[in-house]
Amino acid sequence: MEFTTEQQAYIDQMLSDSKATWETEILTPLMTERNDLLQYKPVEKSDSEKALEQREQELFKKELSIELKASGLEDFADFINVGKVDELKSKIEALNKILEARKVNTSYVPDDHKQTSAYDQAASKNDVTGMISAKLSKLFN
Repeated sequence: MEFTTEQQAYIDQMLSDSKATWETEILTPLMTERNDLLQYKPVEKSDSEKALEQREQELFKKELSIELKASGLEDFADFINVGKVDELKSKIEALNKILEARKVNTSYVPDDHKQTSAYDQAASKNDVTGMISAKLSKLFN
């Protein structure tokens, strides 16, 4: 489609007016809002700061493993997730309490080692009088 010079000038004028209106009503408020929000943007860390944080994490991991080895809980290193050494100490104490309770509950208790009564002892010896006296002593005591 071709336009006359007059029509083209009118279209260009309308486009520039629309663009100016859009810039003042929409673009400018958005730009000011964006500039206001840029102050809250986190600062990019330098390579040295990143390296320092990496070293701190490695040091903490070593300290964590040393603490766990000292308390004999190095097997549980994968399950303990803490951010500070103070938290680690409280977790170690709690884990030790749990493990101690489990040791007591799971210790060996023989089932067949029972107290034998006088009657059972006499029965194992085939002593009939001993068996009778054990029964009678239960009745009269």
